[in-house]
Amino acid sequence: MKFYYPKEYKALARLGIPITIGQVGITLQNIVDNIMVGQHSTNELAAAGFVNNMFILALLLTIGYAAGAVPRIGSLYTQGKKKQIVTVLKSSIITDSLQGIIVALALVGLYVGLPYMGQPEELLPLMRPYLVIQILSLPFMVVTGSFKQFTDSINDTSVSMAIMLIGNVWNVFFNWVFIFGELGFPEMGIIGAAWSTFSSRVLMLIIYVCVFFYWPKYKQYVEYWHKTKANKKEMLVLNRLGWPIAVQMGVETASFSLTSIIIGWIGTTTLAAHQVMINMANFIFMFYIGVSTAVSIRVSNYNGLKDISGIRHAAFAGYQMILSLGIILSIFAFAFRHDISQLFTDSDEVAEIVAVLAYPLILYQLGDGMQVTFANALRGVGDVKKLMKYSMLAYIVISLPLSYFMGVTLGWGAFGVWMGFPFGLTTAAMLYLRRFLSVTNKRTLGGV
Repeated sequence: MKFYYPKEYKALARLGIPITIGQVGITLQNIVDNIMVGQHSTNELAAAGFVNNMFILALLLTIGYAAGAVPRIGSLYTQGKKKQIVTVLKSSIITDSLQGIIVALALVGLYVGLPYMGQPEELLPLMRPYLVIQILSLPFMVVTGSFKQFTDSINDTSVSMAIMLIGNVWNVFFNWVFIFGELGFPEMGIIGAAWSTFSSRVLMLIIYVCVFFYWPKYKQYVEYWHKTKANKKEMLVLNRLGWPIAVQMGVETASFSLTSIIIGWIGTTTLAAHQVMINMANFIFMFYIGVSTAVSIRVSNYNGLKDISGIRHAAFAGYQMILSLGIILSIFAFAFRHDISQLFTDSDEVAEIVAVLAYPLILYQLGDGMQVTFANALRGVGDVKKLMKYSMLAYIVISLPLSYFMGVTLGWGAFGVWMGFPFGLTTAAMLYLRRFLSVTNKRTLGGV
């Protein structure tokens, strides 16, 4: 097998850099909220961080479901079938919206269940309104996701990058205005952060719609928009592809989000430190997401051409790039482990806990990079059913119980909770790699 893929490195970088910037932009919305809210008060940091962790789980369920369009649009794109691409886009907007309703109802259940999750009582009055506003923003994010999958899958990843950057500049500015009461507005703290984020998500959807319908580059697709309809067959295909991806991404995120509940039992300061480290972990992971999404697009393009060697080259080149990123970012996390928390709060207690949590964070990067690469490679060829089963085993059966055992039963605290992550992520990585090799071997032999 080859170990050097210059063609793929270039192609993945061209696709992946804009996606990475866009994905980092999505994460930065929550990070910026936490940083600016943390400057307002530590309690608001803990409350916003807890809700954001729960909401990210919901967000990734919708992103994962929308990703079911990638293997369809990516394959059609290499075949030049623009009319069918528009049919998929229309169908995906409907299916994504229906799935978004289900996710929103789950978030309403979370709202009702907040008092029973063992979180500090003083945080509940802050968590509740913040969560409500996040739920209200979900429909806008869902449709935005449909358009994002379309533009990314036709290899036009710079569009999402630009829109995400605009949304984040907007979010930072209005965070400053609403949180701290600038320009004549009342000081709203955590609620101001929620409304700022809400408005940025509405803005991004408006821009996507305007770009699609009024930018000459997409004229050829708009012409088919008025001539095609969503169809039931395509919606069923998207549903079949979307749910396994959503569950796989959701279960993985749940292993992180649910640990927030466990750590909340320990105390507010520990929960605040956990939120700081979760933000750092999400920031690193978004670089992986950028490259691995590019892998998914490249693999789907090769799949449309039935090019098995291209599929393999794209996947392994992507993992090499992610591994290199992981090493660089791990060095950064280690070097600044004592300083990271200062972005969010001036608490010395939080800083001490964050410095300790940097070690398990660094430890799981190898497995995390591998699992996200080959999960996306499998999505690119439309082989997604096994992902759901493997993720349940890795994260729910292995990672989460180990986090509870080491953190609570053994009394290792937040460090013990975080030590469950390397075991789950590495297990998932090996299972996804094994499946990818099996699928591509069978395809070479005429199977699958």
